[in-house]
Amino acid sequence: MIKYLNNSKTCGCRFLSSVIFVCITPFSSLANNITVNHSQLEQYISLPDEEVLLKPAGQGVFLSFDFNDNWHVKFDYQEWQDNEHAISPVTIDLNLTSFGGSLSYVQDNWYASTSLGMSEDDVSHRKDQRSADFRQDNTQVASISGLFGYNWLQGNWMLDVSAGAQYSDWSIENKEINSKRAQQEGKPPEEIMITKENTLTINAGVSAARYWEFTQQQGVLAGAMLLWRYQLSDDENLTDENIASPSQQTRAQPSTSRNGGSNTLRATSGDDNYGQITAYLSYYINDAWSVDLDTSLEIASDNNNQSWAVGLSYSF
Repeated sequence: MIKYLNNSKTCGCRFLSSVIFVCITPFSSLANNITVNHSQLEQYISLPDEEVLLKPAGQGVFLSFDFNDNWHVKFDYQEWQDNEHAISPVTIDLNLTSFGGSLSYVQDNWYASTSLGMSEDDVSHRKDQRSADFRQDNTQVASISGLFGYNWLQGNWMLDVSAGAQYSDWSIENKEINSKRAQQEGKPPEEIMITKENTLTINAGVSAARYWEFTQQQGVLAGAMLLWRYQLSDDENLTDENIASPSQQTRAQPSTSRNGGSNTLRATSGDDNYGQITAYLSYYINDAWSVDLDTSLEIASDNNNQSWAVGLSYSF
């Protein structure tokens, strides 16, 4: 039987793209799916005297529904958290949240999808527990994206090429809460600066995967993907201040909806031209259960961030 494999791969700390494969597997071509996962990212926070590396980790839930052979819908929600003590000394707390949905259409070897996504990146800075001085940087991003691609079989290999674009609205709030001592020196209780910007990006991807069948219900799918992204329009506030987006996700899901989630090209900041290599491995225990492992590495970016995820999926 022919089964459509949606391999949306995240780009480390940048964007999410979707790629649909056609694969020969022993399972039904129509299936609904739920996946839970645990993933870890990398995010650098810039301080006046140093850059602090945080590795937020957390759980996510992903749902995928097939209406028929042509139409598919997906939803995702994921959170990450971490805290770190900088040399400054400053304690940094990081909370990331991302959710979204997508609608895809498949016709023969061609496919297209449109996605909506929301993400929030909340970073808090405090000198110490007793200090009243407090700073909070909150980045909220709403994005809409589209993707178009083609996939085909070449022997035992599944190959895919795709291209897409994303428009994102950014709202960045920088809040500083001053201590009583600072207020006595003339500073207000709170200092708030809000920046609103938008970005337009395009991306292209190529991928290859192979399926090894052990039994009629068991097998392994392994593959790799190269994605490249270019930001057509940007603002210096986004590219120069090293503001990161919580869309930095790598998450494992079964091949029927691998990292499908919102299938949105998540909003990005920082480097305006970079790529990412992603490798993934899925083991099909039977026609209902599978486990997945993903790992990603950025290339030609400032920090070449890495990320990984492990997931458990159930198809029904």
